[in-house]
Amino acid sequence: MAMEVVIYACQQAVPDPESLRAEFGKSGVKLQLLSEPCSSKVEAFQMLRTLAANVDLVWVIGCPEDLCRYNEGSHRLGSRVAYTRRYLGEIGLEPERLGRSLVTPGDQGALKVVVAEIKAQLQALGPSPLKASSEMAEKSGVAGSKKAKRQKG
Repeated sequence: MAMEVVIYACQQAVPDPESLRAEFGKSGVKLQLLSEPCSSKVEAFQMLRTLAANVDLVWVIGCPEDLCRYNEGSHRLGSRVAYTRRYLGEIGLEPERLGRSLVTPGDQGALKVVVAEIKAQLQALGPSPLKASSEMAEKSGVAGSKKAKRQKG
């Protein structure tokens, strides 16, 4: 099964999302890239919901704090990522499944470094434990019985 990554990317920090997608190339990583007007628009519940959707890693790319066009956007994101990581630890998931990088707008070299960091993190963590539990539920018929109940109701 392919590893899956969701990246929330600030439109200023990553003005050309396709160049970021190209950096992943044929690595076998399933990539979902979501452009945001500012990384501060990514909320804790979004990061948690994304991780709960059988994704192996969530990463947010923003601008350095002094270059953020919304003044405090990157600072707010940093606080949200720290909060979400603490919460992940409290519920027994690896906080490392959520990452954050700050990239100077248009710096392709920095984006290459971020992609290498994401790939290394994926390799170090392996598949999400949530994927394994959902696969076991499907095999045991739990998911099928819930689906059947929904269809009856």
